[in-house]
Amino acid sequence: LEVVERYGADALRYSLISGMSVGTDVILDPRDLESTFAPARNFANKLWNAGRFILSNLEGPTRPLAGSRTAVVRGEELTLADRWIIARCDAAVVEATEAYERFRLNEAAAAVYRFIWSDLADWYIEQVKPRLYGDQQGGDVARAVVAQTFDVALRLLHPVMPFITEALWRRFPGRPDTASISVAPWPRHDRRAQDPAALRDFGLVQELIGAIRGIRAEYGVQPGQVVRAVVSASEGHTSAVLERERATITRLAKLSAVAFSPNHERVGGHAVLSDRTSVFVPLGEAIDIGKECGRLGIETERLLRLVESQEKKLGNEQFVSRAPSDVVDRERQKLTSWKEQRDVLVKKRELLGCG
Repeated sequence: LEVVERYGADALRYSLISGMSVGTDVILDPRDLESTFAPARNFANKLWNAGRFILSNLEGPTRPLAGSRTAVVRGEELTLADRWIIARCDAAVVEATEAYERFRLNEAAAAVYRFIWSDLADWYIEQVKPRLYGDQQGGDVARAVVAQTFDVALRLLHPVMPFITEALWRRFPGRPDTASISVAPWPRHDRRAQDPAALRDFGLVQELIGAIRGIRAEYGVQPGQVVRAVVSASEGHTSAVLERERATITRLAKLSAVAFSPNHERVGGHAVLSDRTSVFVPLGEAIDIGKECGRLGIETERLLRLVESQEKKLGNEQFVSRAPSDVVDRERQKLTSWKEQRDVLVKKRELLGCG
């Protein structure tokens, strides 16, 4: 009862179900309820906030995507992000349904969690916000897509978190007061939703944005600071996809501009994507290069001293022969880790043009 009062019944249910994998005990520490139940509470909050945002942008009954004799959203009206989230939603239906049918409730909960938290909330909603606001072109299509995919997500999650899903589902425009998600049809796999091209192409966009965000974090660029990016695509198709999604990349990666060119400045951060496309972020306008070089220099010197000391230690035959093998292995792992960190810092100093 204390857990329900502090975190909610749905959070309790999700915590228990998500931790009940086959052959594993569910460990609930009564002395540390926060660590045990906070992740589920955070998920419930994420779901509620996403739901409120979506529902606030649905002015009335939305156009169905397919299978209706009334007005439908035609395939050519869908953007890359629309096609991607529809494909990801269908994949979640398949994965969650199979898990429920095999009584792997934790796997079903995990599948829906990933779809709602990452695919829907972190990516799709953020991508379509400009289309949802006001009367921008494609807004009705975006509302139809987000309404349908969120409706499906709620039905998939209902067996695990029945209260919050019921509350959100009943708030959809046009729902009669007597409607209940508990008797709504179970989502079904739709082959028309399968779209390998959309999964691949939007995956490129996600990877590029993630790489730029990683560079920003790695070099301590402030969240509100915009930067430029130069992308050198590995092939024509990649270049065309990223060019078409320029607005999404610019907004979600917080860029002032993005250029597609093999040429770039010498000072900045660099990353290579899985298809060998490279991205370069000039940093001269975003950070104090001299200060960053100084910080990296101090850290590099510290690692050099650690490596030198560790090499001497492991070069001592008496230590290696007398110490337990697991101790020697740990010391060797430390040396390998410090060398890798040192090499990364040396490369970063080169990219920043440090003397």
